[in-house]
Amino acid sequence: MIELDQKEIFLQNQGDAYFLRNKEKLEIQGIERQDIDLIAKYIRPGQKVLEIGCSNGRNLQYLKEKTLCDCYGIDPSNEAIRSGNKNFPGLNLKVGTAEKLEYMDGFFDFVLFGFCLFLVDRKLLTRTVSEADRVLKPGGFLGIIDFDVKTPRRRAWKHYDGVFTYKDDYASMFTAFPQFTLIERRSYSHTSPEFTADIEERLVVCVIYKELNIENLSEIFTQEK
Repeated sequence: MIELDQKEIFLQNQGDAYFLRNKEKLEIQGIERQDIDLIAKYIRPGQKVLEIGCSNGRNLQYLKEKTLCDCYGIDPSNEAIRSGNKNFPGLNLKVGTAEKLEYMDGFFDFVLFGFCLFLVDRKLLTRTVSEADRVLKPGGFLGIIDFDVKTPRRRAWKHYDGVFTYKDDYASMFTAFPQFTLIERRSYSHTSPEFTADIEERLVVCVIYKELNIENLSEIFTQEK
């Protein structure tokens, strides 16, 4: 028996299973979420936005209506993309995964990881960071919605044997590079927009800026030394 990678498991069936478990909630057209409102502050009319792990595009539809941006999304679930294309025909949605983004360099003004990094294969994580950097233009912004943890955690996923969740400080994987700066961060509850003291229920939304003059950074750091 061939053991499938986590990415292949989600493309094959678990992406659809995840969407179908949450379908009723995700197909609601109206949305009020403080994390998405925080992200919307950094998006202007006509700008191009990509959500990685977009599900049926509900977040993107909200951003499109609020900011008049041009929205793109990828998700491993065929069912989610089919639902999104039906309910939100103004979006550009397709099946895909984070480590291989089929877009040109610097194509997007904002790249959002929509609560998906905790499920990315560890062996694909470096490529995922690199691809997000590649498609985000200098002067653009990166958003991350994920679990809020102090130390990395690996746990078996209760929905499928052989799949693991990886809770980590994903913003730090970008800010380790000089072109990225964390500019806003907000913790909140998994079940409400309010803060919770329960670390197991806490999520975080981060906004990271990609420096406009990337070519000058190496000169600046050399001079500082």
